[in-house]
Amino acid sequence: TERQLDGSRILLAEDGLDNQRLICFHLKKAGATVDLASNGRIAVDKAIDALQNEVPYDLILMDMQMPELDGYGASRELRDQGYKGPIIALTAHAMSGDRDKCIEAGCNEYATKPIEREKLLATCRMMLAQTVNG
Repeated sequence: TERQLDGSRILLAEDGLDNQRLICFHLKKAGATVDLASNGRIAVDKAIDALQNEVPYDLILMDMQMPELDGYGASRELRDQGYKGPIIALTAHAMSGDRDKCIEAGCNEYATKPIEREKLLATCRMMLAQTVNG
């Protein structure tokens, strides 16, 4: 189970350095290639760029609280531009309405912070499996 994300390309949109380090570590250890975006604007640009170059990301992990363009705005913008890949919201808010708010913004699923390694990897695996099969 160590290499459960082998070969997947993931875009991590996260402005916190500690979270960048931690999440990258878990994803890379699981076999994924990770690109970083420190805000939503950069995330949208990278994702659309990759799509246009026909090397789309397999998955985007989107922090909802970021400077310049937050995760909600970035997810909406990606969907408006025709991005179909899975987006997992990362949020420190685990309130009942938060998941709905993330889903409404165009995210497929969400994970709460602080990050729990097993939960995060399981969510990533589930989203990647759906993409492969769907």
